[in-house]
This record gives sequence, C-alpha cells and structure tokens, in this order.
Amino acid sequence: MLLGEPPQTQFDLNFNVLGFPVRVHPFFWLAAFILGSRGGTGGDAGLELLIWIVAMFVSILLHELGHSLMMRRFGISSHIVLHMMGGLAIEDSFGFGSRSRDSRSSILISFAGPAAGFLFAGVIVLLILATGGRFEVDLSRFPFYRFALNVAPGPEINPWEHLTHALLYINIFWGLVNLLPVYPLDGGQIARTVMIDQDPGRGAINSLWLSVFVGGGMAVVGFAVLHSFFVLIMFGMLAVQSYLAIQQMRGGGGFGGGGFGGGGGRPW
Repeated sequence: MLLGEPPQTQFDLNFNVLGFPVRVHPFFWLAAFILGSRGGTGGDAGLELLIWIVAMFVSILLHELGHSLMMRRFGISSHIVLHMMGGLAIEDSFGFGSRSRDSRSSILISFAGPAAGFLFAGVIVLLILATGGRFEVDLSRFPFYRFALNVAPGPEINPWEHLTHALLYINIFWGLVNLLPVYPLDGGQIARTVMIDQDPGRGAINSLWLSVFVGGGMAVVGFAVLHSFFVLIMFGMLAVQSYLAIQQMRGGGGFGGGGFGGGGGRPW
C-alpha cells in the first residue's frame, strides 16, 4: 500500500474526468493483469482478463472520483492517481471559498470513495432487476450475494455476466474491506479522525494500534480462511507499516496523511 504518490513515468496515461486530472501509472495495468490472470483458462481466458481489467479500472476510478468530488464540495482541489496498489485522490490545495478541514469533512471525504462504489453497485442491481434478472443476499456463501441475468444460456462466455460479477465484486466486497480500520485504508483514516477527536493526546497512536491488530487479524483470515497469500501479504504489510509509524511517533515523528486511498483494501 502506497502512502504517497508514485513518481511519474513516460508511460503514464493522463486524462481529465469531471475537471479532475487523472494519471494512470503503468503498474496499475500490471496489477490488473496479475489479478485477472487468476481467473479462467482456455479460449475464453483472454476475454475474461480484458473484462476484469475494464471493471477494475472503472471501479477504482469511480472510487477516487467519490473522494475528489467530496473534496471539491469542501473547496479542496485534487488530482487522481491509479497505481499498482489501487488509487489515490491527492489534495492539491485549498481554493477560494474553501472551508477549514474539520472532523466531519475528513470523515465524509474518506467515506465518499466506498460510498460511490456502493451506489454504483446499487445501480447495477437495479438494472439486473429491471431487466428481469434476479439478485439476492446469501450470507451462507462468499461473496454473500447471488445474481442471475435475464439472458439465454449458451456454451460460450457471456461477457455481460462476467462484467456484472466483476463490478459487483469490486464495488461491494472491496468497498467493505476498504472500510476496515486499517491505515491507510479509508476505514483507517476514519478511525484515526474519530479517535483523535475523542483523545487528542493519544488518539493517533491508538488508531495505529487498532490498525496493527485488525491488519494482523485480516492477514490471518486471508491465509487460513480465504487461502489468499496476497491478502496475507497485503494486510501483514499494512500492520507492519502501522507498527513502524507508532515507533516513529514515539521517536518524535508525525503521523503523515497522504492522499485518500481507494480500492486499496482488496481481497487478493
């Protein structure tokens, strides 16, 4: 998990969305390829991989737009970077008419990313139902829901079914994981803000200890339950980073902020 903006490269993809500069680091495509390559094999593998990359790009960009739009609501300009570990909505400066950053605005900015994904997933569910498909919550299985599109079954891959699955999975499950109180995920930033409000003296360190324990617990769950080495490595790394931040603070260093990370909390 990157805590800061990755350096620019000559292979970056740059464009604007809703007035926000967006930069896609080449390692983002590498990460999407690696994650998508764990899927199907055979003649449909290439199409499934392409669908996954599109879904991941759209979903993480939407997540970061959620952060940036809420920043704009509080008069803060920002730009977006998609990188190997997800994305960042990075604050540029406070513009004319901006408001001072308080706890409420910080929490809303952090929550706006996952909220954008949940809203997008809700629109997808409505489209499934409106076109005669089915969607139901099923807590007895992972990822806790089932859906069926109103399309005739066939021997070949149905790209709409695979795209729907990828979009729902990323925007629902990754969004929920991203709200865990593990820094620098959105939930970790929310926990930090709340705990500093409650205890200005030790709130930052307490939020980091919470990040250490929850991150360590998720690493164990990733290995023992999800059988995912990537979850083990990612949350283990985040737990270690939080512990090192505690040591830095005890040595007189600060607890840096960085951008509002998004799509970072992912069940890889």
